[in-house]
Amino acid sequence: MTVEATKHSNIELLSDAINSFNKVSDTLLQYYKNLEEKVLVLTKEVDHKKQLLNSILDSIDIGVVFFDKEGIIRSINRAAAELIKVNPEEIIGKPSLGAAVEGDMIIPKRGSPFFALISQRDVIDEGGSIIGSVLIFKDITRLKELEAQNERNRRLTAMGELVMKIAHEIRNPLGSIELFAGLIQADLKDSTHGQYASRISNSVRALVNTLDNMLSFAKDLRPRFEPQPIRQVIEEIVEEFSGYIKNNKVVLKVSVEHDYVAFIDKGLLRQALINLLINAVQAMPEGGEISMRVGEERQEGMRMLVLTVSDTGIGIEKERLSSIFEPFYSTKDRGTGLGLPIAASIINAHRGSISVDSRIGKGTTFVIKIPFEHPNGSGGNRF
Repeated sequence: MTVEATKHSNIELLSDAINSFNKVSDTLLQYYKNLEEKVLVLTKEVDHKKQLLNSILDSIDIGVVFFDKEGIIRSINRAAAELIKVNPEEIIGKPSLGAAVEGDMIIPKRGSPFFALISQRDVIDEGGSIIGSVLIFKDITRLKELEAQNERNRRLTAMGELVMKIAHEIRNPLGSIELFAGLIQADLKDSTHGQYASRISNSVRALVNTLDNMLSFAKDLRPRFEPQPIRQVIEEIVEEFSGYIKNNKVVLKVSVEHDYVAFIDKGLLRQALINLLINAVQAMPEGGEISMRVGEERQEGMRMLVLTVSDTGIGIEKERLSSIFEPFYSTKDRGTGLGLPIAASIINAHRGSISVDSRIGKGTTFVIKIPFEHPNGSGGNRF
């Protein structure tokens, strides 16, 4: 073979090799392009699943924190960040959560401690290797409060049942003591011993009223509406408690505009007014003046009986006024905290309202408004 032929043969071999390389290169390029497309699809799918997982974790009210196997925080959901009062950027990449755990309480560096259900477990991959751990916690402070409230209510119920039994047992002997003290007072009217008997009678009467409040608090109020002369109801209360009022250096002034007759439960309304009267006396430890006024007004087309009890006592702070009708709440050192709540319950049972206005050092005024009419529509009268 000549040199020329050999050269020509080598050129053909080189050309074939280049063509083969180009074909293989094109195949590799196409394969790489297909691989890139698959990687892009998988990346989008992973991103989508990651976003979905983050959305799910951020939508629950349970705190979730992921630590890698070195103990570095790699992920924290929205609930966890809100509960421990941190920004995720502040703690991701760090080993500290920014909160201490003591028993079943989590104590953040910022914010208030809270009770929590806490669980921490290892995270294991498909091969069985530990790749980190996940901390899960849920705020159960409200549940703890409800459990404590339920326990208090259970104890109060048990105590209330016992107190009611004791109150029933005490009330009858007190009635006898009051009766005999009244007889002694009548026999020794103008003597020192008569005054002692009067004080015994007044104290017993106040104690009986306290027992009546306790018994009323323990049962449902079901008024028996009957037409009653309001002036007579007021006069009976004044006469019954005149000694108690006088002994406490209090002057009582009563003003009744007319001889009103209204459909009320006499016994219940008496109790409400007596509670307000005793409350007024107790608000004036150095003595003072109580004014009771009876009138009427129109309210949304309905004729209302208006009963006002005012005192010149120490007054009630503005921030306490919203709580004085709550059971067991008292602004005084003495008292059960039931007088005003019972009075409010009685007025509500009469389809009425009770309001209060008070100024420190000036005194307090309670205003009661109840319909004249019977609940079935029968009207009261003014004679």
